[in-house]
Amino acid sequence: MRLLSLLALATSLTLTACVTTDGSGSASGSQVASPTQSQQFMNAVEAKRGSALTLAERVQLQGLTGAANLGLDNAQGAFLNKIGAQVGLSGPMLAALFPEAGQPISQNAAVQRIESKLGHPLSVADAAAVKAATGLRNNSVASLKSGLANSIGGRLGMDGQVILALMPLLGF
Repeated sequence: MRLLSLLALATSLTLTACVTTDGSGSASGSQVASPTQSQQFMNAVEAKRGSALTLAERVQLQGLTGAANLGLDNAQGAFLNKIGAQVGLSGPMLAALFPEAGQPISQNAAVQRIESKLGHPLSVADAAAVKAATGLRNNSVASLKSGLANSIGGRLGMDGQVILALMPLLGF
């Protein structure tokens, strides 16, 4: 019975993490790890650890990575909303400029992408606001990734840095 409960929890967490919206009903900018990415990540964790993951560990990893994806979506959404309000670009336009929710963005590159889309330079105040929002987003993403790596590492008896190095397999 406990096994069935764990499987039901894993399924609901996986489904919960699959689609998020920005409040308007449209999918947000980040991408959730596909089943193939999740499997590759788990295989790599097993290889680094030198032993297979138990079903309970797999369920925990799915839940943790799903929660991290939601956190990345939130950080990306806050970033896009802040910049959109500052420079007057819509969410979909900005999401197209910054599709990699789990990757850091250079502050100067963020300004350049927006200026390119607008067709003119940003004001000093707008450029400063974009750089500040970019810095906050990068810090939030790095914190989420580090926290996830340390949480997974702690549960599996592995160094968090080893897990962090494997995270690109999940798309972040």
